[in-house]
Amino acid sequence: MSGAPSVVYVLPGKIGGVLNFVDNLLAHRRRDGFRHCAILTRNHLENDTPFDGTLAADAQRRVEYSLPVENLYSVLRRLARAVPSGPGVLVANDWLELAMLAVHPGDRTVVSITHGDFDYYYDLAERHEPLIDCFVTYTRRMHDQLAARLPHRRDTIFNLPYGVAIPSACRAPAAGPLRLLYVGRMNREKGIFDLPAIDARLRELGVAVTWTLQGVGPDEAELQRRWGAHAPARWTGLQPMNRVLALYREHDVLVMPSRSEGLPVALLEAGAAGMVPVVSDLLSGIPEVVEPGVTGYRPPVGDIAGFADAIAALARDRERLEAMSRAARRTVADRFDIRERAADYQALYARWRELGRPKPARFHLSYGSRLDSPWLPNTLVRAVRTVRRSWRRCAPTSATA
Repeated sequence: MSGAPSVVYVLPGKIGGVLNFVDNLLAHRRRDGFRHCAILTRNHLENDTPFDGTLAADAQRRVEYSLPVENLYSVLRRLARAVPSGPGVLVANDWLELAMLAVHPGDRTVVSITHGDFDYYYDLAERHEPLIDCFVTYTRRMHDQLAARLPHRRDTIFNLPYGVAIPSACRAPAAGPLRLLYVGRMNREKGIFDLPAIDARLRELGVAVTWTLQGVGPDEAELQRRWGAHAPARWTGLQPMNRVLALYREHDVLVMPSRSEGLPVALLEAGAAGMVPVVSDLLSGIPEVVEPGVTGYRPPVGDIAGFADAIAALARDRERLEAMSRAARRTVADRFDIRERAADYQALYARWRELGRPKPARFHLSYGSRLDSPWLPNTLVRAVRTVRRSWRRCAPTSATA
């Protein structure tokens, strides 16, 4: 790959929205004269579900590490070696690649993606702003929030909605209980512990429904425990993408009680299949897709009764359900077709020469501790930190000392 211009995506190699975002762009790109490479990073000390598959890239590499046990500088060197030589674009999706650029600056134009409407991503952008040539958001809210944080960079912040494939086949009406689907990571930030309460309220209202829960995550066992005797019969776990897309066509309503989002991939995929979303009324992304009473419902965050009432209304009025199903599919097809949205990203990458900005000669790396030093051997740092972690686990607490 040396010498040829390339687009290099660096991203966490774990199941989730960021992975789906990058894979969709790669799978639906047009020929553009670039080589497209994906570098998947994996921290073995995190409990997220790793992605062991292959993205639709021309080349794929993996960088594995163990932080905070390892010397951070050793990890950053490892990542820098994985980046192909030559000109082009580096697409940053998280903190590790931005930290790498502070220590190992290159000649590539750096495009930083803001993947959520919360401080983590805005803080990343602010902290590493001198290293970043341009920023990408994919909702109006995220664009405005980032521009407010970085007003002097407003002309280098691009709002580019992403998209999903629009299937030729979509869901069909079905008699009987309303078919409800949750798709997403099984963690509390997604509001999953609201699901049993919504189900209990629907039973109180006498509304017949079935549930399917698609996804894996650290809080799955706790969710099953809380749901108890009335837990759904279908827990599909980790499924290949073709099966996930089929699930959308087999259900009526997508239930998403999230606490925060950027623009959920599952919301667009479900809408493309004609599902009606009942999703938390979040400021970012959701209002661009869900018009209450037209393409779905937006109950307030944590409003169990609001979620149940919206689902009950759809269960009792199937004509309304079908009208909203058609409207949801039309909205996603008109605004979020991946063929057009991927082309927008490629058009931005094609401007890599003009978007490039002068970088600082020196940049302070604001991560790590005294043991994270470029001159300390990684083996020594690992040994010291491993002993410290073992000691902390074994040390008696004040209650038992």
